[in-house]
Amino acid sequence: MLAVTPEGDASHAALVDNLAASIYKQGELANAAQDYRAAADHFLRIRTAAPTSTIRAAAEYDAGAALIRLQGLDGGAQACSKRFAAAYPEHKLQREATRQIAYAYRESGQLSRAAGEYDRIASESEDPALRSEALLVAGRPLRAVQAQDRALDVYLRYVNEFPGRSSRPWRPASRSPRSARRRTTSRSIRQELQDIVRIDADAGSERTARTRTLAARSALVLAEQLYREFVAVKLPQPFETSLQNKKQRMDATIEAMNRLVAYEIADVTAAATFYMAETYLDFSRALAASERPADLQPAEKEAYELALEEEAFPFEEKAIGVHEKNVELLQAGVLNAWTEKSLGKLARADAGSATRKTS
Repeated sequence: MLAVTPEGDASHAALVDNLAASIYKQGELANAAQDYRAAADHFLRIRTAAPTSTIRAAAEYDAGAALIRLQGLDGGAQACSKRFAAAYPEHKLQREATRQIAYAYRESGQLSRAAGEYDRIASESEDPALRSEALLVAGRPLRAVQAQDRALDVYLRYVNEFPGRSSRPWRPASRSPRSARRRTTSRSIRQELQDIVRIDADAGSERTARTRTLAARSALVLAEQLYREFVAVKLPQPFETSLQNKKQRMDATIEAMNRLVAYEIADVTAAATFYMAETYLDFSRALAASERPADLQPAEKEAYELALEEEAFPFEEKAIGVHEKNVELLQAGVLNAWTEKSLGKLARADAGSATRKTS
């Protein structure tokens, strides 16, 4: 039917799309059967059989994805994926295409090239959301290969290009410290850490950069234990009693983190700053998730919810402000896991805000 239908005919476009859809379905079936070579061949056939179809771009993306599953980024897979990126620079699948190329590089150990893919998109894309995500993600593989200068450059580009992205409230999920740190629950290990802190504090003129660094990192592990204990406290009824317990633990955690800053060890300062922000955020979340009194009438419940929200919101704002302090450290050249985590928190906050605005 398509062969005998003139291109100017009103039904021609629909016939082209029907043919493309039929071929695309064959590609989907081959994909489902994990026959990625056949899947790629079907998807690529749309380019010649139905070049004007509306699903051609998606088919070429899927062809690249199938070839990457089959052979990584060798040969045709790389060419196919890059052809899609060049032909459809503003397509909604562009971000996923970049991710799959970078993922394949990362899986094959080519971390610098993975970062390069993200960096390229950050430089070429006209989509601010795509650029900001690409810049943020590009730094991770660079840090993995110890390319600190390049990673710092990428993060500073992010901060300079998107200076307002950390100004909105959010509720990201809190991450627990590394499980290895839980060994501080052992009394003997905790005592050893406390001894290191005490010895450095009493060293006087014999205090050295090494003892200060060891003490700072020991104090950080102890402070992390306070943070974990604080996070574990929920707010059941009676509310005033549990709130007092939670607040006392919050104050103790913030005080411990503040003491860490006096050591003037960059990575410890950044860690303490990160945990202070997360402490404020956890307190805000705990208020929002607290157990409500069982005997509230509808009007009373509405007033209670409003009061909780008003009490919780300032702690969200504090969390944002403290995470931004770590971004200031980043701008000053302090690049480590903690400044990177704070930047990631602020970036996800912006993404979440943008999503809520469009929904």
